[in-house]
Amino acid sequence: MVDTYQTTTTKTAKVEIVKLKSPVRLVVYGGSRKAGDNSAFLHASKNVIKDYQNDLPIKSFFINNGSRSVISALANQEDNTIQSLDLFCHGDPDGLYYILGASLDKTITCEEVFQGKLAANIYKTVMMAIWRGYDFDGNQIKNQSAISSLRLSVFTIQSKIEIHGCNTGRGDDCFASELSLQLYKAAKKQSVVIGHATSANPNIDGTTKVTEQDYRHGTRIIYHKGKAVKTITSSGRISASIIREALGG
Repeated sequence: MVDTYQTTTTKTAKVEIVKLKSPVRLVVYGGSRKAGDNSAFLHASKNVIKDYQNDLPIKSFFINNGSRSVISALANQEDNTIQSLDLFCHGDPDGLYYILGASLDKTITCEEVFQGKLAANIYKTVMMAIWRGYDFDGNQIKNQSAISSLRLSVFTIQSKIEIHGCNTGRGDDCFASELSLQLYKAAKKQSVVIGHATSANPNIDGTTKVTEQDYRHGTRIIYHKGKAVKTITSSGRISASIIREALGG
């Protein structure tokens, strides 16, 4: 989507057409072998979308092809257009965990994952992706990816990535930390990554209603330039003003 507007130069009075790339929000969910987990990711993503209140166009994707789904969702956007990315998936300090063939309707057994080598994850580094792909049951190198596989040029300078999954923000050398550093190196100087410092669950405020599921509670850490800049223990959406304050603005 490209918006246009007209401007008149002062020297020539010539009317020029300037193209503006409209910012968008991406919501990417799923990738688990368990249909129930994917359902929780779906409903949690809907509550995040509702909170955005249509302030920007939103594109939502289900992860059914492992890390490739995430990589292609980013690769298909124009540079400097993604204002926010919300990822709903399993994770830990080393990476994000997906399988090939994930479904909202059918659970895939651990045996099927191992025998079919269906694990297709995103790790902090290429070396970790190679090591995990070579050494762990159910993984193979060709299906493993790293942060370096993500096209970070698509993010705006002040973008936000929030990972709604377990432990991706735990520890100084975690996935969220590394992703925030790589965003900074990609010239996204005011961008942040938010990750959970503990195990995450969708039952916010103890809810048992599927439609109320939301991972935005517990301890979350805001990372910028590879460093933790703020710890959040309140529930719900982390506002832009909180992020600006964390960045010193």
